[in-house]
Amino acid sequence: MTGDAIDVKEALRSFREDALFFNDSHSEFLRLYPEQWVGVYDKHVAGADPDLTTLLRDMKSRGYPLESVVVRFVTAQKTKWII
Repeated sequence: MTGDAIDVKEALRSFREDALFFNDSHSEFLRLYPEQWVGVYDKHVAGADPDLTTLLRDMKSRGYPLESVVVRFVTAQKTKWII
């Protein structure tokens, strides 16, 4: 495997772990950050804000690689999918 392929594989593995961490932490995030956008990087909360643009700007200013941060809106409301 080339260096680039190894880097991509590691980035995907890390992103997957952060997504799983987010899922596992949803109840706690709902208590701490209700109705807010939350960013997770390296299995830690990188930031939270009710406004997505503000969250992204803040994380970028603190040096987080936005392409690698898992960002989701934390809400107790159920989403209806229309397919």
